[in-house]
Amino acid sequence: MNNKSPEPWSSLANLLEEGLKQGVYTAAAAAVGFKGEKLWEGAAGRVSREPDAAAAALDTVYDLASLTKPLATALALMLLTARGRVTLETTLGEVLREDWLPPDKRALTLLSLLAHQAGLPAWRPFFETILAAPEDERRGLPPRLAAAAALEYPPGSRTLYSDLGYLLLQAVVETVTGRDLDSFCRREIYRPLGLEVLGFCPRRRPGGDKLSFAATEAGLIPGRAASGEVHDENAWAAGGVAGHAGLFGIAGEVIQLLNALYRTYQGEAVGPLVPEVVRDFLTPLPGRGRTPGFDTPGGELSQRSAGRFFSARSVGHLGFTGVSFWLDLDTGQMVVLLTNRVHLGREDKTRIQAFRPLFHEAASKALGFGE
Repeated sequence: MNNKSPEPWSSLANLLEEGLKQGVYTAAAAAVGFKGEKLWEGAAGRVSREPDAAAAALDTVYDLASLTKPLATALALMLLTARGRVTLETTLGEVLREDWLPPDKRALTLLSLLAHQAGLPAWRPFFETILAAPEDERRGLPPRLAAAAALEYPPGSRTLYSDLGYLLLQAVVETVTGRDLDSFCRREIYRPLGLEVLGFCPRRRPGGDKLSFAATEAGLIPGRAASGEVHDENAWAAGGVAGHAGLFGIAGEVIQLLNALYRTYQGEAVGPLVPEVVRDFLTPLPGRGRTPGFDTPGGELSQRSAGRFFSARSVGHLGFTGVSFWLDLDTGQMVVLLTNRVHLGREDKTRIQAFRPLFHEAASKALGFGE
């Protein structure tokens, strides 16, 4: 352990160490805050299972996987909404005036895509087609492939978590702004909020070769680097920047971003964030269990990844690599948990599924909530 953890935080430090022993991950970092203020952060383990691997530290960078959806794509659309460039009811056809957008996708609203209600399939192995294309064409292929996918249900009739919708939302952001998602988020959101690490393709940025990354795995594309490259195959094939995956970050900056969202939700304009728009994006849609861009706890208390002590008015998200965040808009609790669980095997999700609620409940108790 590389941080001092006096009470009441010692239980969290101990749990991070216990996760190592149970084989949940080789590296983990966590941060806990309350009502817009970070109160604790810790790290445990080593960046990979190699015997000489460096110790995981507070500045170890993690692949944030699907946290990209709320913390990059949805945030970008928050800003564009606040600036009057789009609304949640804007349709794809109003923005993407491209021949490759078929008629059945033109009426899809940004809201339906953000909330995973647009009728699109959950996932497709687009990386196979992308990697077969000339390198200079690969970056623009994911939205086109997503647009060509057949709808699986009538839009608005149900919810199906979909990567494809966020590939189309990425195209919306980039068309409206004239900039790629990475540069827009970095210049317009992350840097104004003082976030220096959070972003896409960190290894390629100045000083990126000096960063320490928690290892993931080569996955479905043999021979890929397992450290510092996005784990998601579709995002990797397209160059590392995608609307559904590709974001990297450290726990301290993720919770700093949650702090800004919480304070803005409460009425304080923080950086580029606007209270009214943030509330719209963090308010659950009736009967759907999601907000525009964020998940909610839902389900039985015993089945919630946020544990039993986060209120129903919480928002968050999970990521395939073993990462998550939860923000309680009612009580002010906020927890970030970053791990590299896929480094020990992508198929076994049971260990992280059991560990997450234990850690969140311990964090809630340290904050004075729960039993």
